[in-house]
Amino acid sequence: MATAEMQNFEMDLDRLPGTFCDILGAPVPRDIPPPVQEIAEKFRSERIVFALFDNFGLFELSQYKPQFLIEFANGLALLNTKNPYTLGVLHQIMYGGLLPTIGFPYNPSGFHLLKHLNEHGFKTTMIGRPKDLRRYSGNTEERVKDSDMATWVEAARVINTYSLSWLHFLDFEGLAEQARQRGQNPDELVKRLLLRTDKWMLSMQKQLRQNTLLVICGDHGRFKLDLSGTDKTAKMRAASVPVAVFIKK
Repeated sequence: MATAEMQNFEMDLDRLPGTFCDILGAPVPRDIPPPVQEIAEKFRSERIVFALFDNFGLFELSQYKPQFLIEFANGLALLNTKNPYTLGVLHQIMYGGLLPTIGFPYNPSGFHLLKHLNEHGFKTTMIGRPKDLRRYSGNTEERVKDSDMATWVEAARVINTYSLSWLHFLDFEGLAEQARQRGQNPDELVKRLLLRTDKWMLSMQKQLRQNTLLVICGDHGRFKLDLSGTDKTAKMRAASVPVAVFIKK
């Protein structure tokens, strides 16, 4: 397949849930940030597969050049946010913002992306670690898995049966700690895991039905990692912004 044409966008992260609703044809509540119309109109789809990867941003994308993500991407969005770390990103996408008055955990009648889609006839599932599912699923359908491999295998079984499949991959945190204990270079793990991820996403894309949108989103991880590298590299990594890669089938 020839390399896809890629359009660049810049958006506030908290506009992503409204954009997802618009893409699927669900109503967008007035009390969350509005969708990015240009993205919604370009990527209208019957299904969205949303894959969240910790420790993945513009720096890693440009530094390690994962072949599938670059060649198949139809859109790349730089995500502006005051909190680029895992829980902050989860909160903003699931609840439509960081303000306590918006998010479901603080306001029982507030917005929750998966609950909102369910209420309007869209089936969803959340696949990942138990601690994140307990905190963010909102008692919607969840599939608890104990590793990235198990999450990937389960996703391959079910992604074509839901309007929105939410996948969370976070093996890097544990592997980084192992690398420190063994005196290995964590930067090499970043590269290996990103290239592994690239192969997984290629395999997943091949299984998707037509009119499905694959969205691969990155954040800065659950906590700040002290990775090796030159001062210049460290500064570039610290300045890296979260990204969302859009791949339409």
